[in-house]
Amino acid sequence: MLNKWKKRLSLFWRGWGCSIVIALLIATSFKSAIADWNDVPTGSMKPTILEGDRIFVNKLAYDLKLPYTTWHLASWDDPKRGDVVVFFSPVDGKRLVKRIVGVPGDTIAML
Repeated sequence: MLNKWKKRLSLFWRGWGCSIVIALLIATSFKSAIADWNDVPTGSMKPTILEGDRIFVNKLAYDLKLPYTTWHLASWDDPKRGDVVVFFSPVDGKRLVKRIVGVPGDTIAML
């Protein structure tokens, strides 16, 4: 009985197992380095983006990173005023979605 299951598992692995593992690696690498989706956690972007909206994030907008790392392989642009960016909060580590209002060299005043 045990040999029968081992044989079935071996046949499955040779037939589909490797393909499934490779497909999962490609999908997770894609999500890690090329594109992802995020749920908007706050209403700070109203009325453009509402709390709970799901947005598509293009991770190739500014650079290319090695999947699963923060290593930059190539860089081709910097964030500009008006761009909507997704980043992790330095305070609590939550993902935030914000619009850039200032770039290096700008003087920002809050009235």
